[in-house]
Amino acid sequence: MKKVLIIDNHQLFRDFLKQKLSIDQIEVSISQQPREGYTKMISTLPNLVILDMNEDRELEMDFLEKKAMDINTSQIPVIVTGPSVERSSIASLAKYGVIKYFAKPIQFDTFFESIGKVLKIPLSMDLTPCVLDLHHNGNIIFIEFAMGLNQEKLALLQYKLTDMIRHENIESPRIIIMFTNLELSFVDGYNIEFLIENIMACPKVHTKNIKILSTSKFLVDLIDGHPSYAGIEVGDNLPRMLNSLVDTTITSSVSDLITDRILTSSAISDAEISSVENRFFSDINQGASAGSENDGTVLSVAIIDSHPQDLLTTKTVFETFGANCKTYQSGEEFYKDYDSSKFNLVILDIVLIDNKGFEILQRLQNESDSPPVVVYSQPLQREFVVKMLSLGARSYMIKPQKPNILLNKCLAVLQSKF
Repeated sequence: MKKVLIIDNHQLFRDFLKQKLSIDQIEVSISQQPREGYTKMISTLPNLVILDMNEDRELEMDFLEKKAMDINTSQIPVIVTGPSVERSSIASLAKYGVIKYFAKPIQFDTFFESIGKVLKIPLSMDLTPCVLDLHHNGNIIFIEFAMGLNQEKLALLQYKLTDMIRHENIESPRIIIMFTNLELSFVDGYNIEFLIENIMACPKVHTKNIKILSTSKFLVDLIDGHPSYAGIEVGDNLPRMLNSLVDTTITSSVSDLITDRILTSSAISDAEISSVENRFFSDINQGASAGSENDGTVLSVAIIDSHPQDLLTTKTVFETFGANCKTYQSGEEFYKDYDSSKFNLVILDIVLIDNKGFEILQRLQNESDSPPVVVYSQPLQREFVVKMLSLGARSYMIKPQKPNILLNKCLAVLQSKF
C-alpha cells in the first residue's frame, strides 16, 4: 500500500485530502507542524510528502534541509502547497526533492493528477464540468451550481462550508441551494443525495433551514420521498424563500431586501481565506499552460539535442522528476522559441546538426538572466571542453549517464545558482 504524509496546519485541507486519498486505498499520515512531520517521516518512510508552506517558510525550509541530509529520506518526493512566489524561488526548492509547487488557491484536478503520477496510481476523479459558487451574507449562505454536479466538488463543499460557518461564527446558518439552468433527472439522484448529506453534516445546519431553488419536478419528488430530508423546502420563487429566512420587518420591499441584504456581498475576512478553494480547470474549460504556477511546475527545462533517442531519454528523466520539458533538435529551433523567463535550466548537446552549440553558449553568456547550461555530449577534445566552459557552461557530462546521476548533477548546478 502506498503511503502519503501530509504536513499542514489547516484541518479543512487535511481532512479533505485524507478522505480523498483513502478512497483510493492510500495510507495517509497527518502532522500539523514540520517538526512533528519530520519525526513521522523518518519512522514511516512514505512514498510522498505533501507539505504546506507558510509565508515565512522558516520551519518548512528547516524540514526540507533535514530531509535532504538524511540518506533514508532524501529521495522521497515532495509536493508543496503555498502562496504565490517568484518562479526562481520555486525552482530553488528542486534540490530538496520538491517536484511540484501548487500556489493557492489550488487547482484540485491537476493537484490530484500530480499525486497519482508520483504514486503511480491513477486517482479516481470526477471530471464532470461544474461551476460551484459559495458565498454568504450574514447568516444566509448561497450555494449555486451551474453546468453539472461534480462529486469532487460536492465532497469539498462539506469542508468549505464547515470552515465558513466556523470562521464567520454563523450561529444559525440558512442555506439556499440554487441550481442555475441545471436540468435534473433520476441520473442525478445519487449526487443530489451526496450534496444534501454533505451539507447536513456541517455543524449547526438543520433541515428546516435548507431551501432549494429549482424548477425540477424530480427534485421535489426526491426530497418529499426521503424521510431524513423532512423540513427541506424546494421551490422556484427566491423572494418567497428569502421571506421565510430573513427578518423582513426592516423593510417592506422584498426587492430592497434582495438588493441590500442579499446581493451585496459580505466582506471576506482574512480568516475566511483558507487553503481550500472550489477550483478546477474544468471551471474555466481549459488546461494550464505549460510552466504556469497552476500546474505545479517546479522546473522548466530546455533540452537541445540532434539525436531523437537521446532527446527522448533525457526528457523522460526530467519529466519523471516533475519538470516541464521543451525539446529542440537544432539551435535554430531553440532560438525561435527562447525566452529567459521560460526556463530554469538548459541541457545542451554541443554537437548539433546546424553547428550552433557554441553559438548558443555565447548568446546565453551575454544575457544576465539566462538559465544555467549543462552540456551533455559525446566525449570532446580538450580544447573544445575548455572553450565550452569559458563560454559559461556550468558542467560537462559525457553521454550516456544513468538517469539518477544526470538528474543529481543538474540539481547540484541549480543549487549553486540559488
